[in-house]
Amino acid sequence: MKELKCSHCGSTLVIDENKEYAKCDYCGSKYKLKDDLNVNINLDDTMKEVINTGLGAFKNTSRFMVVPIILFVIFFIAIVMFGIFSSIDSKNEFDDNRNKIEESIKSQQDSALKERFNFQFSGDNGTKNAFFLRDTLDTIVESNKTNERIVTLVFDGKETTDEKEIIDIKHSLDGDYEVSFTYDDDGYISKIVVDKI
Repeated sequence: MKELKCSHCGSTLVIDENKEYAKCDYCGSKYKLKDDLNVNINLDDTMKEVINTGLGAFKNTSRFMVVPIILFVIFFIAIVMFGIFSSIDSKNEFDDNRNKIEESIKSQQDSALKERFNFQFSGDNGTKNAFFLRDTLDTIVESNKTNERIVTLVFDGKETTDEKEIIDIKHSLDGDYEVSFTYDDDGYISKIVVDKI
């Protein structure tokens, strides 16, 4: 029979009376022997119990961990979806605000264009002497050349936008005249009505 040595400390092992186990007197390690008395280096029963208990606990724990993991995944997906929908809502709100701002700017630009267009005739409304009215007719001619909007002159019941006719009317003026404006649907002066007083 060969001498058995402890694999942990190298001391000689002592075999118990029933020849199932060998024990190291020095470090206390315990070994289970096979029937042919060869050393079968297995864990002793205490270690097996500790490991089995641990594995069992791990198996049980893993079963119990499935539910929290699933809940965590659902919660995470919900947060991601909430973030996506929030960002879509934010984008829609941003687009709505941008559209409102653009409409406001366009409205202000239109208002400024209208005021600038109408301003060139603002002092011409009311009773005018022929001397001052000639300037108004020159303004109509210039405006019709340079603006997209055409102003019609109504003189003595006749309407015209023709430059030559307006210049001829200008040269025929004498005395005082009553001047009034007609506006289009957008608020721009579209007609200047001149009546002899």
